[in-house]
Amino acid sequence: MSKKINELNCDAKYGLVWEQYSEAVIEDCLRKTPILVEDTSKEIITHISQEAHMLIEGDNYHALCVLNQTHRQKIDLIYIDPPYNTGKKSQLTYTDKYMNNNDVYKHSRWLSFMDKRLRLAKNLLSEKGVIFISIDDNEVAPLKLLCNSIFGEENFIAQFVRKNKTGAGHDSKWIAIEYDYMFCYARNKHKVVFEKQTIAVENDTKYKFKDNHFSYRGKYYLRDLAYKGTYNASADFPIRAPDDSMIYAGGELGKPTTWRWSKDKVKWGIENDFIVFKKRQQQWKVYIKQYQFVNNKNEPYKRKLPFRGLIEFLNTEGSQELKQILPQHTFKFPKPTELVRFCIQLFKDKEIRILDFFAGSGTTGHAVLKANSQDNGNRKFIVCTNNENNICQEITYPRLQKVIQGYTNAKGKQVEGMKSSSEIF
Repeated sequence: MSKKINELNCDAKYGLVWEQYSEAVIEDCLRKTPILVEDTSKEIITHISQEAHMLIEGDNYHALCVLNQTHRQKIDLIYIDPPYNTGKKSQLTYTDKYMNNNDVYKHSRWLSFMDKRLRLAKNLLSEKGVIFISIDDNEVAPLKLLCNSIFGEENFIAQFVRKNKTGAGHDSKWIAIEYDYMFCYARNKHKVVFEKQTIAVENDTKYKFKDNHFSYRGKYYLRDLAYKGTYNASADFPIRAPDDSMIYAGGELGKPTTWRWSKDKVKWGIENDFIVFKKRQQQWKVYIKQYQFVNNKNEPYKRKLPFRGLIEFLNTEGSQELKQILPQHTFKFPKPTELVRFCIQLFKDKEIRILDFFAGSGTTGHAVLKANSQDNGNRKFIVCTNNENNICQEITYPRLQKVIQGYTNAKGKQVEGMKSSSEIF
């Protein structure tokens, strides 16, 4: 075994092993505490309130160190879009040099870079807080293991698959890649309650049955009355079948299931023809008639279901958004605001704090302003970016300034500003 391998931490039974690297920015933080200096010339004030949005220009490690002093356990949602480590020239500067495909330790360098920042980020999450991380195939597997070690495998919520483009056949010699991913981890999964999406059913083909005597009720499908979930003793009772035999939902009397409806509601359903009995393989099954409309006013029945892990937010939409605001921009592959809005809408609370420490073109700040404008929310964002290639001064700040104050888009149309309670940088 080589000396290099011996120097690695091999105590873990399972997980990642990589070589740690030092960074000048981390050495700086060990010698002196970084501070933020407010640039009052860049303030954008619409309404004064107790808390402002913040745009931090500087290294994100510096920013995270400061936020660990001011916002520890106060951030509810973190969204980041870190470098994907594709090996393309000039994509990621690390230890003062560009990483590329010829660097045999490029994965270790990337993991070392992310590990230090994610550990600081975890400290910022509130008890109900979650982090979303966009990533592609280059580092998706190592990142999953890294996040397991930092946030805990028990706090993994989802790996979203995002369709990010169409017509990608020219990108690969083997398979057209049109997807990337987004991890979601919680500080404490048991404290997280996500909103569900409302699904209208007007065009749902599963509603294929129709009553002869209750035609005004509309179409319906048969939904199993038995429900496999947390056991509820009050919903575990026998139902009399048409042949006078007894049908049991479960619990101690059968399978680990109970009925969806209470005893009184089942009695009402049978009396009013909302319950259907079917005998299959010598056993009775009980179904609910789930109607497409809730009443004779033809109002669609709406269902509340968890959001799905397969999502579609195209990168071209992000580019088009930015081009309308900054026609001369040169920022490549900005994320669409609707991707971040998707993360925001999972929270019922409209006053959450949102952080992005790989802010890039400012998509997250724009998404927060858009969300506040649409539902009169009071969410606050903190976005951090360096000024490499003048990105902060020429793209991030001007974008957010225009979104707040209003602007004339690339088509010459005046776009009204998205004002919320306070915008100060």
